[in-house]
Amino acid sequence: MGANLSSTQVVDTSKDIISPTDRQAEIILGVAWLGSLYGIAMIWCAVNLLQRWAGPHGERGVNFFSILAAFLLSTGWPVVLVYLCSSSR
Repeated sequence: MGANLSSTQVVDTSKDIISPTDRQAEIILGVAWLGSLYGIAMIWCAVNLLQRWAGPHGERGVNFFSILAAFLLSTGWPVVLVYLCSSSR
């Protein structure tokens, strides 16, 4: 065991390529990661919008339409983040 670990032979890996199926799997995995991060950012922005609309102590009620509006507005979450960061509470 481990006999190849003491070898001094240099292996040329310049001609190694990714198979087409592995390339497709890597693309699908990347899209899945980006989609999940986008979804997390959408949920975070929607929750922050709802908290902002409810007031500092939650005195204003949140109904179905405000939840729907928050999730629709959170699809553009970078703009919502700029709004939340630039406006004061």
